[in-house]
Amino acid sequence: MPGIRKKTQGTMGLLVVLLGAFPMVAQEIEVSATLLKIIESVEIPAQQSGVLKMVKAQEGTIVDRGEVIAKIDDEEKVLEVEKAKVDFDIATREAQNDVNIRFSRKSLEVASAELMRSEEALSIAEKSVSQTEMDRLRLLVEKSRLEIEQSEEKTAIAKLTAQLRDAELKIVKTQLKKHQIESPIQGMVVAVFRRTGEWVETSDSVVKVVRIDRLRAEGFIRNEEAMIELIGSTAMVTVEIPNREPIQVEGRVTFVDPEVDPVNGQVRVWVDLENEGLKLRPGLRASMTIQPKQ
Repeated sequence: MPGIRKKTQGTMGLLVVLLGAFPMVAQEIEVSATLLKIIESVEIPAQQSGVLKMVKAQEGTIVDRGEVIAKIDDEEKVLEVEKAKVDFDIATREAQNDVNIRFSRKSLEVASAELMRSEEALSIAEKSVSQTEMDRLRLLVEKSRLEIEQSEEKTAIAKLTAQLRDAELKIVKTQLKKHQIESPIQGMVVAVFRRTGEWVETSDSVVKVVRIDRLRAEGFIRNEEAMIELIGSTAMVTVEIPNREPIQVEGRVTFVDPEVDPVNGQVRVWVDLENEGLKLRPGLRASMTIQPKQ
């Protein structure tokens, strides 16, 4: 019926206008089965074989990044460093020594002056200097020039030798540093596998450290919700602990799994958060909501 059709079309047009004036706001996404997990966990290995001279770390100890937590006996390597340093100093002195070059240049000046005087004498009085003497003087000049070249070549080789000794010194210093076992992350020591006095081989795990100042909340969302661009979105994580106030921490979405679970049709999502005051512990269950970007 024409009248009804026109009225319906007018109503739909008004609805479209209203929807355009008030854009839809993305709703919060509820994340199910949220669990707090460790982001970084490192089993720190020995980089040199030898006897553990010291194991400073103990279970429960908080260590900083770069802190020495164990040390392998290094007395022999210390002596190697001292020897390499002496070799480098000797090579440096030899490279800087230009006495032979200066002496050869002075010898060339003297020989050239003597040859010049003999040539002047010949120009004044023929046969005042024998041909044999002139040949000897010319040979001395040429010999002095070659001695300069040889001295310069020896100096160049000495400089290369100094560079080689410098590289050798850096190598043994690096090897010495590897006798110190340092923590690559800030965290808590949760396991000590070797004790002071034990022998360790290269790559043997000595200490295990986990980072607890930054955790990851991992949960699942529906596939249709994962279609939204969520990376970087704000998330609120709430942990309920019996007999305590709930702990709320804000984090950011860092990962949305591209694969859908074929059983329940859900998608895994990660949210990284700062654990200020170390109030949260890995393994706790939590509730989480994600606020999609507008």
